[in-house]
Amino acid sequence: MYIVVNACKNLVRNIGRNLLIAAVTLVVVASSVVTLTIVNAAANIVDGIRLELGSRVEIRQDFIEMRQSGLGREDVSYVSIDDFLAFADSEYLRTSIFGADMYGWSDAFCAIGDDPYDPGAQERDNGQGEIVRIETCKLISTSAPDTLPDFGTLRAISEGRMFEDMNECIVSEDLAKLNGLSPGDTIWLRGAYAADKSFELTITGVYSDATDEYLNPFLAFFGEMFAHNRRNEIITSFETLMGAVWETNAGLDMKTEYYLKDPDDVALFEAEVRAKGLPVTYNVSINRAAYDKVTGPVSGMSGAAAMFAAAVLVLGAIVLALISFIAVRERKYEIGVLRAMGMERVKVALGILAETAMISAVCLVVGLAAGGLSAQRIADGILNGRVAAAEAESEQGPNKALFVGGQAQIGDGTAGYVPESEIKIVLDAGVIVKIIIITLGLAVISGAVGTGFITRFEPLKILRERN
Repeated sequence: MYIVVNACKNLVRNIGRNLLIAAVTLVVVASSVVTLTIVNAAANIVDGIRLELGSRVEIRQDFIEMRQSGLGREDVSYVSIDDFLAFADSEYLRTSIFGADMYGWSDAFCAIGDDPYDPGAQERDNGQGEIVRIETCKLISTSAPDTLPDFGTLRAISEGRMFEDMNECIVSEDLAKLNGLSPGDTIWLRGAYAADKSFELTITGVYSDATDEYLNPFLAFFGEMFAHNRRNEIITSFETLMGAVWETNAGLDMKTEYYLKDPDDVALFEAEVRAKGLPVTYNVSINRAAYDKVTGPVSGMSGAAAMFAAAVLVLGAIVLALISFIAVRERKYEIGVLRAMGMERVKVALGILAETAMISAVCLVVGLAAGGLSAQRIADGILNGRVAAAEAESEQGPNKALFVGGQAQIGDGTAGYVPESEIKIVLDAGVIVKIIIITLGLAVISGAVGTGFITRFEPLKILRERN
């Protein structure tokens, strides 16, 4: 009991020094609370995105690799639609979403950018000596309308409803306004690279569109590229597009997505589909560019927070050890008197450690409260800055447009994806336990360094040096 009472008195006697120790401890504890909660929240976000994007595998023509390898249109290998469906029968998958795009043309309505007096009349050489119509629009299909990119953010149904049955579609407000179209009307179009495919679609909905007109800005400067204008996208079901009876995917850009049970099984899944006959001109991969784009700011913030936490802990421990060492040297005579009166070294050390423990306990409570209250605001500020930087870098990034086999691969696969811009900070039990361990560690370092030094001396030697 004497040790505790004397420790309390010493806290008041040496208030200036103890306030300095408390200030350093409080800064370390509060900083640790902020950084650990940020690291913990960021890890949860990255894990969630990893399960979503990291498990999503696409099998698509690798146009960029083909161009870099010197392959041309004649080297394109097509697989049957049945093969794409067969790939979905895998023990590594939990679900699959089928989709395909087809460039088309129509003289029954005017696409944005086309000649309003003679729509669908422009022609081109298909490379095989045949004159065919230039594509004026893009027919996009999916087996899961609720997963359409940009819907819910930059796109939304403004009139009518989403397609549900065969031969139904939705069109953009711009395209509908230009042609006086509304839900219930029927449009007709034919495949631009698959001339034997034609579609008669009933419009069930019109969608507002706040996306950029072109994924690749330089396409806007070429008048014949208006088929790539996103306002000319007509969206329908995968079943509708497949209803044209395709023997292969020639003339289609297959965008089937396979979702793995475990994101680490992508290599095993690729080996399986290669064994089922997938040509080397296709790649099997997750959208790493999109994954990095979405997780980049959060991951960067987490890494910076972890480094900052480590620096604060190391620096704080060193400063506290130094202050404790100087403080105990100043109290050398006091310790010598206690030892001369018969107090054991262990009790002297416990008395000093008790003082440190009391200071640390107060700093723990105050630091948890201060860090918990400020962590969300600090995290939001850091993340907003990183998101802004990532978006600015993305706008300045390179754009690519490669055309092989009558298909186009535009951009780097990150279109429609935005960096994660929200983080929810929670001061949970795991973080609190870590903070308690950190605080105890600082208390031990602060108290043990000085006491370990001073208790090596005999009391008579301490008193003699004092005299």
